[in-house]
Amino acid sequence: MFNENQFGVERPGVEPETVQPRGEERRRHARYAVDGDADVLVADSSQIFRGRIRDISLSGCFIETRARLRMGVGTPVEMVFRANGVMLRTAATVRAVRMGAGAGFLFDGLNARMQDELETLIEALEGRGG
Repeated sequence: MFNENQFGVERPGVEPETVQPRGEERRRHARYAVDGDADVLVADSSQIFRGRIRDISLSGCFIETRARLRMGVGTPVEMVFRANGVMLRTAATVRAVRMGAGAGFLFDGLNARMQDELETLIEALEGRGG
């Protein structure tokens, strides 16, 4: 499913228990509740985990998982997710880690087709009242 280090990213050591502090809202796009599945591979192939997408926006998502996450803020990942009949594969960056709950991700470099698919998914979620 994934190619080892296909992003060619050199990664310094990452503190695994880093948690993004809560505070002022920094999101660029509205989030929408969604129920979908996700497979996430840390770019250096040190971990792969599955989870449930709980919310999504045009710029990122939160994936709920019981996996012991061994990654920190800024870690590059690749994810495949399925929600509302849409399947997307994209690179992302860890923005927040909530131990025992999951992690938030910022999508990186969506191509035009993936952006269109994501916009279609968001429109469908908006239409059902988010």
